[in-house]
Amino acid sequence: MNEQISNGVRLFLSVVVALSLVLSAAATPVAAASYDEYQEPELVPTIQGSNVVAPGETATLTVQLQNRGTAVTHSDGNVDRLASVVDAHGVTPGTATATTVTVDAGGAPLEVDSGPQSAGSISPRSEGDVSLELDVDEGASPGTYELPVVVEYQYIHRISADADDFFIVRNDVRVTKHVTVRIDESFRLDVVGVTSENLRHKEDGTVSVTVRNAGSETGTDTELQLLETGQLRPRTNGVSLGRLESGETATAEFRVGVRDIEAAGNYSVGVRANYEDEDGTVKQSEIRRGTVGVEDAPSFTLDASTESLYVDSTGAVALTVTNTGDRPVRNARAVLHPTEPFSPLSTSASLGTLDPGESATTRFKLEVADRAVPQTYPLVYTVEYDDAYDERVTSEERTVSADVGPEMTIETSGSPAVAAGSTETIDVTVRNTGDDVMRDAVARINVNTPFETDDDTAYVGDLAPGESRTVTFTVSVDDEATPKAYTVDTTVKYDNAFDRTVVTGTESTSVTVTEGGGGLLETILDIFGL
Repeated sequence: MNEQISNGVRLFLSVVVALSLVLSAAATPVAAASYDEYQEPELVPTIQGSNVVAPGETATLTVQLQNRGTAVTHSDGNVDRLASVVDAHGVTPGTATATTVTVDAGGAPLEVDSGPQSAGSISPRSEGDVSLELDVDEGASPGTYELPVVVEYQYIHRISADADDFFIVRNDVRVTKHVTVRIDESFRLDVVGVTSENLRHKEDGTVSVTVRNAGSETGTDTELQLLETGQLRPRTNGVSLGRLESGETATAEFRVGVRDIEAAGNYSVGVRANYEDEDGTVKQSEIRRGTVGVEDAPSFTLDASTESLYVDSTGAVALTVTNTGDRPVRNARAVLHPTEPFSPLSTSASLGTLDPGESATTRFKLEVADRAVPQTYPLVYTVEYDDAYDERVTSEERTVSADVGPEMTIETSGSPAVAAGSTETIDVTVRNTGDDVMRDAVARINVNTPFETDDDTAYVGDLAPGESRTVTFTVSVDDEATPKAYTVDTTVKYDNAFDRTVVTGTESTSVTVTEGGGGLLETILDIFGL
């Protein structure tokens, strides 16, 4: 095998063994033959799609390399078998291999962020693509710019073959081409600053965004939009900025609702401008971002104590709410969310404005069902207050405990006796066995045969826990009543601490009927002392 040198590059590929095996398989000697094929690739770079960029823009363009080379071949004699061997080795004339592309900014007002990039192998009449990442200067002057493109590759310059062996000559190439980009006048949005007020969980606050037209083109009918995020939701949007000249700034204010904030901190916001260019075409800017601070939501502690809260009665819960946050809350209200066995007489109460660390106490009257059992029950409250836009905000639910005591009860005692056929007074002692004062208490008896009465109530007055008082009733007994012990039912009606009327359960008092006297005649004689 021979060796050939071109352009100072010495490359040698020996396939003598392979060709010898092929040739030895022939039954008769192969006639001498030669075969030459060579081609020089022509790689032409162009930008695919739009080549227009704007001042201040970061853009990615696509550079395409087209191989426009043409092959030249010459053969002498029968080289079919030899050509098949060459083909089997994957030798493709005219292909640019190990292709590398490097784009430089040249004198253009931009930076090329993409370094040398591999385009691989590019065969004739095909192409390869590489990316071109550009950062255009904010103050770039509009115009057309040529960017140098350095293309490095290797190719097979020539293949020469005969019946015995073949030669491959490769060349290394480094060539500079150019691609064209155009920098147009444009409107470019920049965020100068973002401020916020009263941004807290569940509240509406204010976001103010100051923007600048950093482009070279004036935007008319400019409108700034605040983009919604998972935490920040604009209540007002599309704020008009009017005409925004190049380099001019403007500020837009947005009402923003805050939701799903896990913790205070800085959160990202995005803005975008809709505008008309100088030709009256409606366009939209790129999204620009800033950050806003979100504060902690107001926090509260709740403490409760019960007052005269008993089964089958009306009592109250005194609720104390303390503002544990770092800002005042305006027009605060405590709201009760009723649950069994309570029936609230009111479900909300005003707390006024609470400064940080300040407390306010209010009372909720509750009716306790007669089926309740004495124990501790949970009561669920929320605190409502006004945000900066006078919208009602509801805090997270808080639970306090309420102790319900046993039903208020009485005991009755006494051993009154009434003769059959007579009308007499009986004394009944009533004792308060409950845990609270019975105010303006009135005792009442309920009689059945053989008793009758037109005097079934007696005033008891205030009866403290454990206190007793004896009251008197007038009853008549049928003259045919059987002498024995009967029961008379007694209840007490009273006012509790909240001026609600309560009636106790029934207690029974034993009344003994004795033998009657001489009837009416004896009664008359007794009256006259006869």
